[in-house]
Amino acid sequence: MGQVNQPSNLLDRIKRAEQQIQRLWKSVGLASATISKGGLTLLQDAFLRMVDDNDTEILYFGPGADGKQYMRIRREDGSMVMGTGRTSGGKDFWALTDRTGRILVSDDAVSGVGLARPWLPIPLYPMFISAGAVGDTYPYANIDAAKIAAETLLWEGRASISHPWISIEGVWGSATGSPTTTYRLKVGETQVGSWTATTNEVSRKGPFDVSAQVGNDWSRVQLTASASGTGSSACQPLGCYLHQTT
Repeated sequence: MGQVNQPSNLLDRIKRAEQQIQRLWKSVGLASATISKGGLTLLQDAFLRMVDDNDTEILYFGPGADGKQYMRIRREDGSMVMGTGRTSGGKDFWALTDRTGRILVSDDAVSGVGLARPWLPIPLYPMFISAGAVGDTYPYANIDAAKIAAETLLWEGRASISHPWISIEGVWGSATGSPTTTYRLKVGETQVGSWTATTNEVSRKGPFDVSAQVGNDWSRVQLTASASGTGSSACQPLGCYLHQTT
């Protein structure tokens, strides 16, 4: 019968016991740990993942299929709470979502400044007395073209510039006669866009770039008009929104 080799001294016995404990830890995994005055560093595209008792991934920090880094936090039903993603151009963005996956709040990845969602409306208020009246064939705001031969402020509001772009929709062009009307949209005393209309139209204008003004509060948002010709010019905003890069 062969003889089993035994550790010759106490130090060898201790080393052998430590090796056996390390092998045991590797086989069963880490059940609980506390880090005090230190940190956990994951290198070379390692990931951090948490899975609940229903095998639902609740949290993930690490590389995606494209090798880029992502973050995901999910509800117990698996729906997304928040996470990061990439645009078609490869720009990173973050987003908060509802249970259907609809984005509620996110940043504008393309411009790199301001929000993408939600869009925020800018209320505008008339700075003139409209020539129209209820029951007219044109019950939207309009003004005699002769009164706006020079550029005239017609609508104004205030806004905190939270998004990189602005668009406005409304009724433009002629209400009566055949005036040619030029409209200008100004934000923070700076003209950001203009358009000219002759025939009556309901249309959206923009988007116009206001990314340089993101973060400015109580900015003046103004709509002016000037006209030539005879008749009256329509000038009726129906909506004005700050929004993301389109």
